[in-house]
Amino acid sequence: MDIRVVTVDLWNTLVGAAGSSQRQADRLRRVRMYAARLGIELSEAVVNKAMRETWHYYTLLWREQYRTPTTEELTAFLWRLLGMPEEPSLIRQLAEELAYGVLEYPPPLLPSAREALVFLAERYYLGLVSDTAFSPGRVLRELLRQYGLAEFFAAYSFSDETGVAKPHPRAYMTVLEVLQVSPEQALHIGDLEMTDIRGAKHLGMRAVLFLGDIDSEFPPPAQTVADAVAHHWQQIPELIEQVQGVARGNARPEARP
Repeated sequence: MDIRVVTVDLWNTLVGAAGSSQRQADRLRRVRMYAARLGIELSEAVVNKAMRETWHYYTLLWREQYRTPTTEELTAFLWRLLGMPEEPSLIRQLAEELAYGVLEYPPPLLPSAREALVFLAERYYLGLVSDTAFSPGRVLRELLRQYGLAEFFAAYSFSDETGVAKPHPRAYMTVLEVLQVSPEQALHIGDLEMTDIRGAKHLGMRAVLFLGDIDSEFPPPAQTVADAVAHHWQQIPELIEQVQGVARGNARPEARP
C-alpha cells in the first residue's frame, strides 16, 4: 500500500536534547524555592538525587507499563521523596511551573526539520506521536506553535493524554484513527528502536530510525528492524520514497551521505 500518513516523534527527532541541562537546573531551583516557602532548606545535591530517583520511577513505568506519569504525578512523587508535608495546592502550582519550563528553556529544532516537514506536508498527512514527562501535550503543542510547526500536523498523540506510551499500539492508532488510515498506509519516524521503531513495525507500519541528534543520551541500536535509517532530516523525504518503492518491489533503501 502507498504511504498516506507520516507520524513523527518529537524528542531527539524533531527537537534535540541540547538545553536539557538548563531545564533540569531550573527545575531544581524551583523545587528548592517551594521547600523554602515551607521553611525547609534543601541542598542542590539532595534535590538532584531525588530528581534522579524520580526519573528512575518514570523510566520503570515507561518501559514496563507502557505509560508515562503526568506532570503532577511526577511532581508529587518528587515532593514526597524529599519528605515535604502534603500540600496539594502547592504541588499543583509547582507542577504547573515545571510544565512550562520547556517554553522558557526550549529544545533546539534539529537542522532541516522544518524544511523537511514543509515538503512532507504537501505529500502526506502528518501526525505527531510523542511520549511526555514534565512537559505535557498541551504545553508541547504551544512549543510547536512557537516553532511554526503546529500547522503541519493533522493529528496528535501525547502519552499524558492517551494514557499509553510507545510501543503501545494506541499511541499510534490515536493518530491513524483520526486520519482514517490503516497502519499499512503509515510510516513512523523516531529515534528509539525499542519504542518508536518496534512499536510501529509490530503494528504493521513502516518505520525510519532517526539518528540525527548528536546530543541524544540514547546510543544507537546495534541492529534495527526499521525500513531505513536517517542521520539528517535532509535524507527523510528521499528515504520515504525509497521505502515506498520497496513495498512496490524495488531495492532496499539506503540514505545518501
